[in-house]
Amino acid sequence: METSHNKQPGLLTAIGIGVGCIIGSGWLFSAYYAAQYIGPASFFSWSIGAIFSLILALLLAEIAGMFKQKALFSRLLTISHNNPDFGFVIAISGWLGLVIVIPTEASATVQYLSTIIPSYTHYLFVNEQHTLLGKACIIFLVMIYSIINYWGIQSLAKVSNFIAVFKIIIPILTALILLSASFHPENFSSQGFAPYGYERIFSGVVVCGIFYAFYGFAMIAMYSRELKNPRKNIPRALIISVLLCFIIYVLLQAAFIGGLPPSMVAKGWKNLSFTSPLAQLLILLHINILSLWSMVLYFDSAISPSGTAIIYLGSAGRTLTGMSRDKQFPGFFNKIHPVFQLSRRSLLFTALTCSVILFFFKNWKELMILVSVFQLISCAAIPVAFTKLRLNQPDKERIYRVKLGKILSYFIFLVVTYLLAQANVASVVVAAALHVFFFLVYAIIYYKRELKKILTAYRSANSIFIYMFLAIGFSYLHQEGLLIKPPVLMFFVVIVSTNFWMLIQQKNFMPQEEL
Repeated sequence: METSHNKQPGLLTAIGIGVGCIIGSGWLFSAYYAAQYIGPASFFSWSIGAIFSLILALLLAEIAGMFKQKALFSRLLTISHNNPDFGFVIAISGWLGLVIVIPTEASATVQYLSTIIPSYTHYLFVNEQHTLLGKACIIFLVMIYSIINYWGIQSLAKVSNFIAVFKIIIPILTALILLSASFHPENFSSQGFAPYGYERIFSGVVVCGIFYAFYGFAMIAMYSRELKNPRKNIPRALIISVLLCFIIYVLLQAAFIGGLPPSMVAKGWKNLSFTSPLAQLLILLHINILSLWSMVLYFDSAISPSGTAIIYLGSAGRTLTGMSRDKQFPGFFNKIHPVFQLSRRSLLFTALTCSVILFFFKNWKELMILVSVFQLISCAAIPVAFTKLRLNQPDKERIYRVKLGKILSYFIFLVVTYLLAQANVASVVVAAALHVFFFLVYAIIYYKRELKKILTAYRSANSIFIYMFLAIGFSYLHQEGLLIKPPVLMFFVVIVSTNFWMLIQQKNFMPQEEL
């Protein structure tokens, strides 16, 4: 038993984790929402999402090659700035983003399966929202995810490697079957290539779930401490996972748009209406082999999202443990199992939080948009930490080094912030409010209700709060259609660039003896 548990998973498991996180519920829904919101120009949105994710992955890969830390992604700013107060803000953003993903994936499974027997749909999903029975089914799935994670990464590796095979094969076969059996080239031009304007190409990356679909790349770095040869395997796994999944998503988008009956497209892309898009399209085409394959999709709707949720639950638990180790959460969550090398307390608390959050949202899309906001905020930490480490630790050993890294960091920070502005104002306001609230709770507990220390803690993290409130303002400008105007766009670049420098130069004002 000891030998078995000491055997560390390698590159294939790391790729399996990346593919397992990237191809979740996104492949079941995002092609549909992208076609409905953007039209055929959605291919540009997928390209933007892939390039954006790949650059972030490369930056993260360099950092992962410098450190061997548990829950590295959530601890980036704590490590780069030696500032736990500053790091907490991104850590809680990353943790909440991970936590909300878990019921989101489970809700995708229940929503998809609700249409397998049309006459029983109303028991699980009605009026674009889950019923109480549907939510009970989601909680049951979260319990299953917890059981799989309970025995550590060896148990997780076996399940994720198995599921990764389905995640690759079934989407590819679905796309190829649709492309060969029902493909209408006229669908790509009959309503215009970008019927609702090219400005939707950027906003679609967020509101259609494209960024949400690619975000899983970051999860590979979560397991850096438990993978074999992480300094080499993590960069390789990050790059392979993003490129492989991009090819799959583009195939699915082409198959969905081309497979729709022209009569449906003639009514306008925004009038498409599906609950289980790909499966219902296969049945709609009245081809026996396609209807049979739709049953495979219903089966995979349980496999793919669940595979992603299983990994995210493990990642969220490890994030909570990392925050506990950095004294950002109670030490209660830093009790590591001596054999399985994880905190079961963190795991169970995360599962409980998932179940509570579920009751505040109606469906997959609502959950997905809020998750994307948290994910974008946490991704803003990557270029900030990368640049800080390049400036402060230029000679530290790096197994992998990104060419033009500081330039790419600045560029990707602008892109992250611009995409964050594409989310609706309400979601950005909710995210900012939750960050302020959780930081206050953390500061009160950690600094024992001493007002002077609490205010100093806020001062030690003020640049990230400025960033969030700027994001609210830019989101409002986008909502009013002003952000695409050249003068406003120039104003955006100047303000965000200034804030980027503030984030890099953020100082820790807490006396060292207080840390």
